[in-house]
Amino acid sequence: MNILFIHPNFPAQFKHISAQAAKEGHSVKFICQTHYGRSIQGVERLKLKGQSSFEELEKQKLNIFNKAQEMSSQFRRAYESITVQKWIPDLVVSHSGWGCGMHVKEVWPKCFHISYLEWWFNPSSSFFEYDKYNADLNVNKNMIPKAWKRNQSIALELAAADAVVAPTNWQREQLPLTFQKKCMVIFDGIDLNFFKSSSLASSKGKNVTYGTRGMEAMRCFPQFIKSLPKVIQTIPDVRIEIAGSDSINYCGSPPENFKSWKKWAIDFIKRNNIEQSISWLGHLGKEDYRRWLHKSDCHVYLTHPFVASWSLVDAICSDCKIVASDVEPVKDFEAYCFDNQLTLVDHRNVENLSNAIIVSLQQRVSLKTGHRGVHPLRHDLSCEDSWRKWHRVYGEQVPTGA
Repeated sequence: MNILFIHPNFPAQFKHISAQAAKEGHSVKFICQTHYGRSIQGVERLKLKGQSSFEELEKQKLNIFNKAQEMSSQFRRAYESITVQKWIPDLVVSHSGWGCGMHVKEVWPKCFHISYLEWWFNPSSSFFEYDKYNADLNVNKNMIPKAWKRNQSIALELAAADAVVAPTNWQREQLPLTFQKKCMVIFDGIDLNFFKSSSLASSKGKNVTYGTRGMEAMRCFPQFIKSLPKVIQTIPDVRIEIAGSDSINYCGSPPENFKSWKKWAIDFIKRNNIEQSISWLGHLGKEDYRRWLHKSDCHVYLTHPFVASWSLVDAICSDCKIVASDVEPVKDFEAYCFDNQLTLVDHRNVENLSNAIIVSLQQRVSLKTGHRGVHPLRHDLSCEDSWRKWHRVYGEQVPTGA
C-alpha cells in the first residue's frame, strides 16, 4: 500500500505505527512542518517549506481558529504536490487536532482516511471542573465557549473520515455520541522489549523519580514540589530525581514573580532547606531514560484530567512502583499494572500526596526481579499490536507473523 501519515510534528503519536508499516514493505510517507532531525527507517519525511512552513505560519500570529484554517491550506498544497508526482495514498492517517487533515477526503476521495482523535473539548468533561480553584492552571468553565469553538476544524475532519481512532477510552468518551459510534480505541504503541524491567533496580528503596515533558501545572508539578518537604523530613536519605524541560506546553502560566515553574521550585526548595536531596536531570536520552526508570523505587506521575503522557505507560511497562493521580486518564491504564504496582492519590491534597510517596517507599514491593513474569494484558500496548489493529481498521488482515 501507499500509506501517508500527517502531523505538524514528526513523528509524534505515529512513531511506532509508521515504523511498523514501513517494516512490512509499504510505501510510507509522512508530511510534517517540524522534525528536529528525527527520522524513521523506511519512512520518507516530507517537510513543508516556503509559504507552508512552520516559520511562515508563526509569523502570521493567528488565533487558534484562523491558524487551523491556514494550516489546512498549507497541508492541502502538499497533497496536491505529491499527487502531481503520481503518488496517491491508499491509506491516510492524520492527527485531527491542528487542521492538517481537513482536506484529505476532498483531495483524495477514494483513499481510506483514519483520523486520530487526541482531544475533543467536551463542556461536560471533568477537564473543566476537576480543579476549579487552581489559578495556576486556569482551567475552568469560563473557558468553555472559546474551547468549544476549537472543535470546529476537528469536527469537519472526523465527519469526513472513514474511521476515527482514539488511544484511550477516556479520550473517546469526550466525543459526542455521533462520533463515538465511529471511533475505535487503539493505543499508540510502545516498545515493550525496550522498557521491560531489568536487574538495575535500586536495592535501598530510597529513589523517587518524577518525569515530565514540561514542568507545569497541567502535570501537577507545583503539587509535587510542595509534597517534598514532608517526604524528605520523614525519609532523610531519600533521593528525588526530576527529569524534564523547564517549559509550559499546555494551559496555565508561570507563578507570580517567577519566569517559570522550575525557578519557583528552586526558590521553594531552598527556602525549605531540602536542595541537598534533589537532582535536576533535564531532558534524558533514550538509554538514560530507560536506566532512570529501572532504578526508580517510586515513580510519581501526576496529571490534571487530560491526555495521559506516554511516560506513564513507559513507567508501567518498566515495572516501576508508581504513585499517580486518581483521575480517569490514569485509570485507563490501571488494568496493565501488577497488584500493588499503582497507588492512586488525589494530588490536590498535598498532604495525601506526601503520605502516598512515603508509604510507597516504606512498603516497597519489588516488581523488577522477574518472578512475576509477563503481564497478560501488556501485549495490547505493544507497537506491533497497535499497527495490526490500525491495519484491520483499514479492512485488510495483517499477514501472520508480521
